[in-house]
Amino acid sequence: MSEFKISGCCSLCDTPVYEVLARFAEHERRPGEPKQLGAPDEGATKITFGLFDGTKADLTFCDSCAEELNCGQYMEIWRKVMRSWLREIAGKTEQHSNWLPKQYANGLLLELGRVKIKEQANGASTT
Repeated sequence: MSEFKISGCCSLCDTPVYEVLARFAEHERRPGEPKQLGAPDEGATKITFGLFDGTKADLTFCDSCAEELNCGQYMEIWRKVMRSWLREIAGKTEQHSNWLPKQYANGLLLELGRVKIKEQANGASTT
């Protein structure tokens, strides 16, 4: 598992769950990471989580990690998400000074639903 959530990849194991159409170049901010995504893989699963503050967050997982996901992994996943957000807003923290402490104290509380991304695109509802 990487230190950061990688766009288009499983939130836990970093396996690509979307087709990668382009990657960031070596001179760009996140060299080698997916820059443009295509279609999702068959097993790509979106899981909606309820957070401690009552809001919701959607994260994507590969089929294997979605099947084996347990609440003991929630803290590790949330920390990975937070590190990714901090990386994204690096140098812009003044704009987010009220938001950051709340999100640090936040976290994944419970799973609210899940759906295979391809099924959702075809009109299926979350279960």
